[in-house]
Amino acid sequence: MYYSSISIPALYCPFNSQISPYASAVESHTSQWVEKFRIRDDIRGYTESRFAYMTSRFYPTAEYSRLCLANDLLVLLFLLDDVFDNKDEEAQNPDNLKKLLYSCLEILKNGRTYTLQSGGNILAALSDVWKRMKECTSLEYQQTFVQDMLKLFSAVDWQNKNVNASRIPSVADYIESRPLIGGAHIAATLIELTEQVHLPANIINHKKLATLTMLCGHLGCWANDLYSLAKEIEHGDTHNLVLVMREEKKLDIENAINETVRLHNQEMIQFERIFHSLPSFNDEMDEEVYKYAFCLAMIVRGNIDWSLQDTSRYNTAGLVGQA
Repeated sequence: MYYSSISIPALYCPFNSQISPYASAVESHTSQWVEKFRIRDDIRGYTESRFAYMTSRFYPTAEYSRLCLANDLLVLLFLLDDVFDNKDEEAQNPDNLKKLLYSCLEILKNGRTYTLQSGGNILAALSDVWKRMKECTSLEYQQTFVQDMLKLFSAVDWQNKNVNASRIPSVADYIESRPLIGGAHIAATLIELTEQVHLPANIINHKKLATLTMLCGHLGCWANDLYSLAKEIEHGDTHNLVLVMREEKKLDIENAINETVRLHNQEMIQFERIFHSLPSFNDEMDEEVYKYAFCLAMIVRGNIDWSLQDTSRYNTAGLVGQA
């Protein structure tokens, strides 16, 4: 299937789809939330994006209220992504971005609260989400989330410097930073909030689980880069694995796509192998470990399904095969 001269092969994914029965209700909740904080018009194609169906695929057995909270947060992160990717000179001005990120950290680290009147829509929405997160999570979890956001902001600063210098990163640098820009680590951290899976640090950092988490982030980002390729070529964006591959390896676009698909499928096979050979601790902990790994698999599967079946954010109709 083609978009001009671009053809994206189907991506390998061995996991079955699941989706929360609350998807439609969560969509209604977040639609009211984005109206309350006046951010609907700032999110590219909000209605057609159907973000709640993505969140409901990621965390299919979560309680309704926690799913609503996670979806509000992820919608806000998509809004920030649109701001960071904006080609507008004012939006990409380093000083303006630093001011926004500093204000976000004031909320997360220092407990500052913004209203629509005192801080505008993004900061007011983040203040609301953070307040609700603190009501249902531990201090340790909140500290982890703040560190996740710091990683995101650091990676965004890296991308912003590249854009302003008209610099295309190396494949190695891109593979390191892209999952952080995409918030893949945050999607994994949200497993504890949504599905109430509680794993101590020594287990979550076990080599196999850490690798599984890393691969989950990679897989989501490589799929997104493939699905958004046509849009990013049209907009002149260069922070896309296909385009980074093309530049560094001196490939034509078709071979760069095939290299990206090959990397995705190789890492999916690695993810599948680890998923079926999880470490064992004790019966109670093993159940939690499996639930965590299952949620990572649902994020991987759900990202593909949402991109191809639910959302028009990437305009994939006629561009890619079904997975």
